[in-house]
Amino acid sequence: MGKFPPTHAGLAAMLQASGITLSDEQLAQLWRYHQLLHERTDDGDLTRLRAFDTMVSLHYVDCLLVAQKLAGRLPSPLLDIGSGAGLPGVPLKIGSPSTTVICNEMRAKRIAFIDEAIQTCGLQGISTWHATLGHHFDDAVGGVFTRAFEKIPVTLTRVRRMVQPGGLAIFMKGPNCDDEIAEAQASFASTWRLRDDLAYDIPFTTHRRRLVTFERLADPTEVGRRKTRRIESGSNDAMRTWRDLLTGKGIRKHGLALVAGSKLVPEVLRDFEHLCVELLVPLGTEHVVAEASADLPVALLAPDLFRELDQFGTKGPLVVVRAPQPRPWPGTLQGATLAVPFQDPENVGAVLRSAAALGVREVVLTREAASPFHPKAVRAGGLAAWRLNLWSGASLAEVAAALPAEQLVALSAEGTPLQKFVFPDDFLLLPGVEGPGLPADLRAQSVAIGMADGSESLNGPVAVAIALYRWGSQSAE
Repeated sequence: MGKFPPTHAGLAAMLQASGITLSDEQLAQLWRYHQLLHERTDDGDLTRLRAFDTMVSLHYVDCLLVAQKLAGRLPSPLLDIGSGAGLPGVPLKIGSPSTTVICNEMRAKRIAFIDEAIQTCGLQGISTWHATLGHHFDDAVGGVFTRAFEKIPVTLTRVRRMVQPGGLAIFMKGPNCDDEIAEAQASFASTWRLRDDLAYDIPFTTHRRRLVTFERLADPTEVGRRKTRRIESGSNDAMRTWRDLLTGKGIRKHGLALVAGSKLVPEVLRDFEHLCVELLVPLGTEHVVAEASADLPVALLAPDLFRELDQFGTKGPLVVVRAPQPRPWPGTLQGATLAVPFQDPENVGAVLRSAAALGVREVVLTREAASPFHPKAVRAGGLAAWRLNLWSGASLAEVAAALPAEQLVALSAEGTPLQKFVFPDDFLLLPGVEGPGLPADLRAQSVAIGMADGSESLNGPVAVAIALYRWGSQSAE
């Protein structure tokens, strides 16, 4: 290493010989910083380097070369992670006055030194952040910078929430970092893109460096990129509403429903985006499903609150979806119409699923019926309740009384065998309520599904599915 006098003039000569050009003001600021660093290093354990030419080369030149190589592309605000004595943050600020710099350091003595250096050098647009780097840093930055802080993939994980799309993560690394780069590319293909890998030598030394930069990509599935709110209290108004959606009464009151499940959640987000109100996920969730629209709000729930809503243990996410209120049934028929009197929401869901699959589009929910948007109904029936035309009717007996007998197809063991029955063009299919079945006056003119000896009855949704399959087969003949 060549020898330069430890003076202001020696600093200027060594920088110039290293290919670094600073204005007189910048040079004066760097000289004041050097003097303070050299003076305070014993007290604050700021740097192991003491020799003048070594400090200039391995601290100042090394840092200033970065500003030179990224001229015009240095992001702002720039967070210097693990800044130590302000390296590279302070030299970078001096070399790039227009860049706003935040020096992050966890040790109080070093933060105090950086604050003193900022004041001593008369620097503007540079500040300190005394903390361990973590998710609690809420301000978005244009980029982050690290100098031998930790492995690249670890840092990219730490800073993914704070670097804006298009921002940079800049790493000053040694020459042997190929494995780190490869791991980062493999692990973060959707969130970070390798932009630069520049090799250089530090003048007057044997040290080789690589300046590696990763560009932050826009990933719409990241929770941190979305409009969110935290729900940590069971008495929160929103939580009270969502708790109501576990019951039919609450669903009718709020006109909302909860959809859960790894298959149903993407499906409802894709097919009924206009009805989706909010996505509910446990605190700590990193990504939402890809089908969630960019403007769909996300609620982050405390784990115990989320488990309370996630009745089937899906572990999320859940979607709050508008549940359209069925319109009053006008009493007219067009083709096949299904009456649903089931009081068990699982039976309601199952029969709606069969109806949708077998070609029925019109469904009358009688007064006895459970909500088709109940969580158990949705779990059994999928999104059939949103795909069908749902009508609200009076009691099963009253609905039947509103139509002529020839348009009623009631299902009961006493009736005409199904294989001998010819469905009319327009009809209402009537299964019985669980337990009591059909009213006595409807059983005499009903249709029966043959069963093995000793069997008393079929499950209601199963009987409906068989009947509708028979109707569909007959229609195709």
